[in-house]
Amino acid sequence: MNNKFSKLAIALGVAYSALAASQLGYAAESAADANASQQASNSNAEKSIEVISIFGHRNQLATATGSAFVLNEEALNQYEFDDIHRVLQSVPGVYIREEDGYGLRPNIGLRGATTERSSKVAIMEDGVLIAPAPYAAPAAYYFPNVSRMEQVEVFKGPAAIKYGPNTIGGAINMVSRQITDSADTPLREIDIAGGQDGYLKGHGVYSQRFENSEYGDYGFLIEGIHLESDGFKELPNGEDTGFVKRELMFKADFSPANSKYYQLWQFKAGYSDEESDETYLGLTDADFAINPHQRYIASQDDKMDWEHYQFQVSHYIDITDSLSVFTQAYRRDFDRDWDRFNSFNTNRSMQTILTSPDTGLNALFMQVLTGERDSLTTEEQLLFTLNDRKFYSQGIESKLFWDTRWLDADVAIDAGLRIHQDQVERNHRQNNLLMQDGRLVNSGVAQSTITDNEDTATAVASYVNADIDFGQLNLTAGVRIEYIDGEAKDFLAGTTESDTDTVVLPGLGAFYQVNDELGFLFGVNKGFVPNSPGQDTNIDPEESWNYELGMRFSNELFNAELIGFYNDYDNLKGTCTFSSGCRDDLDVEFNGGEVEVVGLESSIQAEFAISQSLTMPINIAYTYTDAEFQNDFQSTFSQWGNVSKGDKLPYLPENQISVEVAIAHENWRAALLFKHADESPEAAGTGTELESLMTDEIQQWDFSAWYQVTDALRTYVKVDNLTDEEVIVSRRPFGARPGKPQQASVGVKYTF
Repeated sequence: MNNKFSKLAIALGVAYSALAASQLGYAAESAADANASQQASNSNAEKSIEVISIFGHRNQLATATGSAFVLNEEALNQYEFDDIHRVLQSVPGVYIREEDGYGLRPNIGLRGATTERSSKVAIMEDGVLIAPAPYAAPAAYYFPNVSRMEQVEVFKGPAAIKYGPNTIGGAINMVSRQITDSADTPLREIDIAGGQDGYLKGHGVYSQRFENSEYGDYGFLIEGIHLESDGFKELPNGEDTGFVKRELMFKADFSPANSKYYQLWQFKAGYSDEESDETYLGLTDADFAINPHQRYIASQDDKMDWEHYQFQVSHYIDITDSLSVFTQAYRRDFDRDWDRFNSFNTNRSMQTILTSPDTGLNALFMQVLTGERDSLTTEEQLLFTLNDRKFYSQGIESKLFWDTRWLDADVAIDAGLRIHQDQVERNHRQNNLLMQDGRLVNSGVAQSTITDNEDTATAVASYVNADIDFGQLNLTAGVRIEYIDGEAKDFLAGTTESDTDTVVLPGLGAFYQVNDELGFLFGVNKGFVPNSPGQDTNIDPEESWNYELGMRFSNELFNAELIGFYNDYDNLKGTCTFSSGCRDDLDVEFNGGEVEVVGLESSIQAEFAISQSLTMPINIAYTYTDAEFQNDFQSTFSQWGNVSKGDKLPYLPENQISVEVAIAHENWRAALLFKHADESPEAAGTGTELESLMTDEIQQWDFSAWYQVTDALRTYVKVDNLTDEEVIVSRRPFGARPGKPQQASVGVKYTF
């Protein structure tokens, strides 16, 4: 099937490209704007970032028909965050559920879409979906290091139809570092930092361009990054609870001389890996209150180990002044093995034991869990699972951009076609262990295979979108069509199930510029999240109609945006995973029925002059959310129980706000970032193990400062969680979990 798919993908992709097709990861960028950029600077770097960015270099934020937010390189460098959770905390409409404190396995949601493993958000790097298997198994167990990104873009609204398959909440695109744009400006930079909890960072970049009038321009980039920490949690045996994470990236591009058309070829290859002593086992609330950083000895052998490879070849061409094409082929492979304690050899769940640790048998299980006594019965054997999964994601994508005039309006039409296939192979084995003298030893029970399956999804997706600019009025209208063919093989049961789905997703948006300072926007689009392969026939895809209405104001003093949104779900889905707190029915999906999400997003950016040499930038982002079920139902999903109309969705705080205040000078800058998030429910309804429990309210302060010693040397210092706040950020997967404690670090950047 893979060989057939590869041949079909190549044939159709080449044919479509020959007709005219595309641009990388997206871009509401027109061919005319791309040509103007070329004529102004003839810069390969300009061209490269235009085709992989949602917004490119144009000032599209001011007239976007949906909520749009961009964190540029300056903003990313200010705090030197390695954690995408902390990067996104200043973006309105984004929800975060922390798990490990370092953002190793992010949980990100947009506008009510569940945060669980970021599985309902279109997350991309350079416009390519980064989930290990975006259709078959979209959970984001892999996530690129944000330290090597130049820009992070968040878009919500009707234009999200360009980024399926998940169009409920919106899209997040990360633009990786570009090859230097001139032979006169090579890039050679080293960034070294160290801090508390054994934190170390080593980051190096080398990029060079060569200009040849006979053959053309060509350049390359090599980038490597190493991150590690001993971890902030504490095992009784003194072992590390941290991680080591590495990435290596290579890019090369070529723009031929003497070509009839401007063209840019690019090759991108990357390798990354991680070893982390991470666990799904948390604490009882009582033990969290005593020491939130402790870990039970039963988790002493827990370890995540993964490797990720990526390869991309892309081609951009200006066919005419009004027509441009971008075609891209990609392949990603991800192999992860997470060995960890999961439960005891009993039907009693870990959530039940940890939420009622002093009751009957639960107290005995807790004594084994903490190593206070040895395993004495068969039920007290600890089930240690080796969760081995292999993923691939491959495809070819092509997009066409055409500019024209119609009824005295500038019209930009872009269309895209993607042929994609992804797969996950799950091979989960189980060992029965005993607690003996504070160590885990083999019980003598033979290892068993508990999961052996393979899910494959093949999808053909296309979209057409028109942007019509009448001057004061900007309209966008488009439609996305997805055809998805799924196949699920269960090798233990000896069964194979197949299913297909076709969905049509329209979107419409408008922005009206009242005057130079004030504008209003409106948008509506249909949201969709497909079913994973092999689901029961009574499971409906997740679908919603999403509406937004807002305004933008901008003058010399500040920029402001205020947007109200309403997501009307026909059906909300939940997926049973270990990370959501499930033990049985893994990867099974559940209907949640009708849900309404009503909210308000606002942001303000301002910069005030303190003196001739000092300014005070201020950035404020606020989100209000009210998300409720609209029907009564009973569910065995771990986050839902006996749900009644009006019950709140889990992990969606009603109020979130971030405030950043900085003092900036030409040679230095210091900034303080405050984040507040209300408490939020751990589960909906009654009859669940976490019924009526709430996460803690978050009041978090981060500080950073840098000083430009010379043109080549910069020093910086940062303190995450300045006040060392200790709160329960979640009780999933199993037990209370803390956020990252105070971590101070210092670093230097040297540019050769």
